[in-house]
Amino acid sequence: MASSSRKEIPAPVTNRLFALSGNQCAFPACSSPVTYQEASGEKPVTLAQRAHLVGVGRQGPRSREAPLSDAPDAVENLTLFCGNHHAIVDGNPRIYSVEVLAKYKADHEERMAAKDLRVPPAPFETDSVDVSLLPVSELPGSVWRAESLFRTSMEIIERLPRPMRGQVLPFVLANGQVWAFHDLADTRGPFKQVVEPESAQCLDAAELLDSHDRNIYVWLLNSALRVALRKRGIQYDRDHGRYYFLADHETVTRRVEAKTKTGRNQSAKKVVRQEGELVGNPRDVWWHLAAQLRFEEFATGMWGLTIRPEFHLTKNGKVPLDPRRVGRKVTKRKSRMYNEGYFDAVHFFRYFLLDGRARVVFEVGRQRIAIDGDFPQVDAKWPLIDDNRFNPVTMLDSGDEDDVIDALASSWDIDDAEWDWGAEHKEDDR
Repeated sequence: MASSSRKEIPAPVTNRLFALSGNQCAFPACSSPVTYQEASGEKPVTLAQRAHLVGVGRQGPRSREAPLSDAPDAVENLTLFCGNHHAIVDGNPRIYSVEVLAKYKADHEERMAAKDLRVPPAPFETDSVDVSLLPVSELPGSVWRAESLFRTSMEIIERLPRPMRGQVLPFVLANGQVWAFHDLADTRGPFKQVVEPESAQCLDAAELLDSHDRNIYVWLLNSALRVALRKRGIQYDRDHGRYYFLADHETVTRRVEAKTKTGRNQSAKKVVRQEGELVGNPRDVWWHLAAQLRFEEFATGMWGLTIRPEFHLTKNGKVPLDPRRVGRKVTKRKSRMYNEGYFDAVHFFRYFLLDGRARVVFEVGRQRIAIDGDFPQVDAKWPLIDDNRFNPVTMLDSGDEDDVIDALASSWDIDDAEWDWGAEHKEDDR
């Protein structure tokens, strides 16, 4: 063992040495444990003593048998003995030579490794699973830009006409220019009062995406989404990049119609709810179902609208909750986002976006943005645990659950009768 005047053996080396020992003395036929705990909750006791194969110091046992390595305290030069056998080994260096101890160490660690205490791998199952994005099948092939007559986006918005049914008017104001999917050279178009038509230029979308102005195209796509969703009571939180359901004006709590996978109508699902309302103890915290929705290009020319469920908190259905209160609450909720709840929320947003149709189309001038309603599927392989497998047919097909916010973080083994978008809120409801 190292003397008290020597530098302590590093903790990582000691930890590795204990792991290799299998909690047993390395002396042949000795089954003495190297650690011991009298009872649960009591402090464990270390019984082992670390022994150097090549001794340290001129007076150390076996120090003259072999040249001292540059790392005397390396795992390769150490083994663990119980107190009795450590004393016997160090007291008889001519019998227990470096070669003998090296053989003891190698044999012991080989025996312990053969035990292989790891849990045997579970059998694997392969399933087809939905990817949480909706394919984009049509995109504008052109982008227009023209000199702006105004300095701010708000000035432009105030002068844009009410769009025709099915139309949205996305635009980006950058460096004094308006960028849009609409023909900005059209003197009868919706942007006629905010740009100089004679300065308009038409750019090829593919070339734009390959240039340093690529983000302009993506901003326009996401702007079209924001405009379309605003008409349906969805607000965009720029600080966190997420969309959230606005509360109803009359009741604050909001419900939204949903459909099953087969297209069957269901009772309206709650997407805005007050904390504590279930037990008659309402508080100044309102939970809004939210999601990050983004257009992303995954391969050249292949786009999708990704869906990632989130939460948005307010203190009265409108004013954002103090960030100091939000962090802990949302972190707690996200830690309970189980598969079924997350899966249900993704599908709920899909149903809402499509409004019961096979695809949703945003008209942008003479061009279109079309989002298909079928999630792509991939084959996923994972271990099968206790014969329990993820069952995606839950809230949106059962017709029994009421609250989508609760289901997003509900435990997957909660009884169906109790499962309503918020088993994870019940702790706050008390």
